[in-house]
Amino acid sequence: MSDFEKLVEKAVEDRTVPGVVLLAKDKSGKVNYSKAFGRRSLRPGYEEPLQTNDIYTLMSLSKLITTIAALQVVERGLISLDADLASHLPELAAQPVLRGFKPDSAPSDPSAAILGPRTKPITLRHLLTHSSGLGYPFLSPTLGRYCAAAGLETGLASGAPSVEAQFLYPLLFEPGEGFTYGSGLDWAGRLIERLTGLDLESYLAANVFAPLGIKDATFYPERRPDLTPRLVDLATRDPATGKIVPTPGEKPQVPAPAKAAFGGQGLCADLNDYLLVLESLLRDDRRLLRPETAALMFQPQLEPKAREACLKTFEDPSWAVGSVPPTGEYDWALGGLLVDGDAHEYRQNGCLLWGGLYNIAWFVDRKAGVAGIIGAQMVPTADPEVEKLIVAFEKEVYSMAK
Repeated sequence: MSDFEKLVEKAVEDRTVPGVVLLAKDKSGKVNYSKAFGRRSLRPGYEEPLQTNDIYTLMSLSKLITTIAALQVVERGLISLDADLASHLPELAAQPVLRGFKPDSAPSDPSAAILGPRTKPITLRHLLTHSSGLGYPFLSPTLGRYCAAAGLETGLASGAPSVEAQFLYPLLFEPGEGFTYGSGLDWAGRLIERLTGLDLESYLAANVFAPLGIKDATFYPERRPDLTPRLVDLATRDPATGKIVPTPGEKPQVPAPAKAAFGGQGLCADLNDYLLVLESLLRDDRRLLRPETAALMFQPQLEPKAREACLKTFEDPSWAVGSVPPTGEYDWALGGLLVDGDAHEYRQNGCLLWGGLYNIAWFVDRKAGVAGIIGAQMVPTADPEVEKLIVAFEKEVYSMAK
């Protein structure tokens, strides 16, 4: 057992982290790493060993999959990256820009919001790069205040019947002039549905998952009882002891039945299958995208004001799952955060990476020739102990590929 694996095993044994799946490949075929540590659940009576093909709730890892689907739709000529989406997403196009609140107004006053008309078009590129103005209320105090005063839904797992019902919020800035992590990919998923005439579940199954032989990725795990025994339970850190414990309840916590496919947060999948997607992008094998389209996923996409706002956002990366050291060399590409410089310790310029709420993180580094994913399935998000393992895992993978 390597020193790295001893580190992971000790973290699991000490209940510093729950069970962990670690998967990686390199372009040459030298690296094919696949390990699971710990148990699928910490709940008494459900403590089966974790397997590498168990089903994780992906949360924001859904965004990469939806991005690929959106780029396929662009390739097929159904939309361009920079076309005005008003005719396709009129509900979104009707939203004003939230410019602030009246001085000395009460936070609970719904009439305090200062709303102005949007003057610039919203494009697919904006949706895919979090530069449309769409935010998340739990990450934006401004939007959080507005939603609370207006009585709007603010949670992620609300069971809303549609993207429109969940994420019909004002914009936080003019499209292209800022950066805020938000629901752009959920709206991109809705756009795909309207352009293709297919629900997002069916589109992804036929066009993203089938070409790679993926059969167990879904927005609706409740419709797949064969997946139930493989669903990974959600764990949490006990603030009193610092140890990992089951979330409240006698039975494993699994995703609530969804009423719609949310492209920014809704997928459940086997991480082995997710690695197939990462490997396809790493190898540029044409199974999902043309090379010229896939190349866009590894290039900076933000306009100057948006890039400045992105860098400002990551001055404090404590909200983000994964390691974002303060190099000041980042952009947002189509699909994730992009390393945009040579100052990183081991990641290469052009490395694409991101993570999800439940402490799952992935990376694709074409220059270094490596891709990997690590999944812990726990809260709170961006857990510092998991981040230590993410960094150690990435370093191990880069070292193995040398």
